Amino acid sequence: MRAHHDNDGGASRLPAGWGQRVRWHNPANLLTLLRVGLVPVIAALLLIGTDPTRWWALAIFVFAAVTDSVDGWVARRYLGPTRWGKLADPAADKALIIGSLAVLAYTGPFPWWAVIVILVREVGVTVQRTWLLRRDVVMAAGRLGKAKTLSQIAAVIVFVPPAVVSEARVALLWLAVALTVASGLDYAARGAKRAVDAR
Repeated sequence: MRAHHDNDGGASRLPAGWGQRVRWHNPANLLTLLRVGLVPVIAALLLIGTDPTRWWALAIFVFAAVTDSVDGWVARRYLGPTRWGKLADPAADKALIIGSLAVLAYTGPFPWWAVIVILVREVGVTVQRTWLLRRDVVMAAGRLGKAKTLSQIAAVIVFVPPAVVSEARVALLWLAVALTVASGLDYAARGAKRAVDAR
């Protein structure tokens, strides 16, 4: 997923006019909307619960995750940043991951407590990110944030198929939870410091 999603690293002031360079309805943002639109499709397939529909859900989830890298490349290469995209893209990622995990918890294989931990972290980071952006402060991506996102994607991938070794599921579950908590605490500490430094 895109490097800027968790914005866990350093900070900088946004340039004048940031967020007003291109219209929101551009190819990169349309891919972001597509990613959101695929969430209920994945949920429906998981709720049906047959082996074929679970494999289809997995294929669509992987496709949606890949579109995130594609729209990031398009935005960086051809369009430049938009304020709408900066807020909508991480929100779409969280909808994709948390939505998939919530349905997996509802259908049984994924524990609800892990979904709650992930949800609390993401809501907290989103609130702080919005607060920082209102002060024209953006933080570069950090390693923990990237690792967290990859671990959550991996957790979805091993919990969706109908037959996966239980040890692999348990290992990736705990890895995703640990990185979720660690990256959330790291983001909170770095965000507070960067907000003070950028004044």
